[in-house]
This record gives sequence, structure tokens and C-alpha cells, in this order.
Amino acid sequence: MSAQEDQQEQEELESERDFLMQSLDDLELEHESGGIDDESYEALRDDYTARAAATIRALRDGVDARPAKAPAPPAKRRIAVIALVVVFAIGAGVALAAAVGVRLPGETSSGNTSSDAATIGRQITSLQKQVNASPDDYDLRLELADAYARNNDLPTAIEQWDAAITIDPNRPEGHAQVGRALYLVSQQVKDKSTQAQLVAQARAAFDKAIEVGPDYHDSYFFRGVLLAAIGELAASQADLQTYLASTPSGTWSESARSALAEVTNELANPSTTVPTTP
Repeated sequence: MSAQEDQQEQEELESERDFLMQSLDDLELEHESGGIDDESYEALRDDYTARAAATIRALRDGVDARPAKAPAPPAKRRIAVIALVVVFAIGAGVALAAAVGVRLPGETSSGNTSSDAATIGRQITSLQKQVNASPDDYDLRLELADAYARNNDLPTAIEQWDAAITIDPNRPEGHAQVGRALYLVSQQVKDKSTQAQLVAQARAAFDKAIEVGPDYHDSYFFRGVLLAAIGELAASQADLQTYLASTPSGTWSESARSALAEVTNELANPSTTVPTTP
């Protein structure tokens, strides 16, 4: 192994060690706040501890006893999210809070049929092979993430969106889809503090998507739905109007028009129609 490869391996081990140690800290905070149950906490703690110990040994003694597939460090904000997805078993028919009566993409009113599941399973197998062959293909990562989301495997979908962001953080799609996933997860969380954090993270993801890709118009619709749900009606109205002005016949145009009508009516005639909390 060359000196350059040795240095690269050393840096990867140090990055993995730091990620795992930070994961343990974040896990403790989640457990203390009541955002994760005791059984899941213990399982995740034991896994992170074992992986951290193996990584530290590899750094200290040069003996790599890590599992064959060690976790790649995702963005810090997703550590707790993936744990929460597992704990709350996000699946078919996930209930998104009624934000002026519209759903974000990915939410369905019923589960997949066995035929649908088989088709999606085949798509995942095919896409996974393509991603394995071309791991730095941003668009393939998005396709694979979408397939996992449709297969009700949101944790793996989040991993693939994060991978896409790592490949190219200056493209908006990954940020926007992570924001959607974070918001979906927030609706399953009972702890109000954790829920508020997830909603804030979702909003930040939408903001980032719009910052790096203002022409990716779906981000405005996604954020407009979230803003309506948290009672920021004027900002929601502006986002929905932006979406419709730029994409009058877009995928979400019908839902956006319905949402805009309700938000506008609520601004003119305040009531309890639109929830003020997520």
C-alpha cells in the first residue's frame, strides 16, 4: 500500500471514529429527551460502541476488526432521524399532518399491493446494481432513494439522498427530498421538542434546496406546505404562488392551487382551518 493510500485510510478511520463518538453523544441526548425508547437506545448504543472500539483499535494497533460494511458518516442532523424512523416504524400510509389538505410526495393513503411491492423490489435490485457500478452517479442515487421510499424503507432512502448530497451538495433535489423525509418523520414523533427540531431541520433542508437550486420549483411547494402547517401563512402563500407562477402545470399544481386558496382564505378570515403547530 502506498503512502498516499495509507494516509487516506488513516483519515477515513479518524473520520469514522469521530462520527461514531458523536453518534453516541447524540444518542444519549435523544434518550434523555425521551425521543427514543430504552430497548432501541440500548441496541443502537451497543452497536455504535462496538464499531467505535473496533475503529479505535484499527487506528492504534493497525488491526482492522471492523464489520465488513462499516457505516459511512452521514450529515450530523440525520443521526437521530434514522434512529427515530426505526423506532417509530415509518411505513405504508404514514400519516402526514393535514397541512391545508395536501400531501407531500411519497405519502400515500394506502399501502402498496403485493404486485406493487414485487415491482418496486425488482426496480431496487436493478438500481442497486447500477449504483454499485457507478457509486458517484447523483441521478442514480436519487432514483434508488425514490424506489426505497416507495417501498416504505425511509431510512435507506434517507441514506441514498444523503449520498447524493455528498456527491454534489450544489444540486437541490437531494436537499429537498431529505426535507420531505424529515417532515414526514416529525409527524410520527410524540415528543414536542424533538418534533420541533425535525420540523426546523426540514425547513433548513428546503431553504438549502432553494438556495442552491432556485429553479427546482418543487422545493417551493414542499416548503409552502410546511409553512402552512406551522402557521406561517404569509410565507406559505408566497412559496405556493412562486411554485404556481413558475410551474402552472407542474406535478403539484393542483394541490398547490388548493393549498393556496385555503391559505389565502385563512389570511383573510382567520380561523382554526390551518394548524398553527406541526
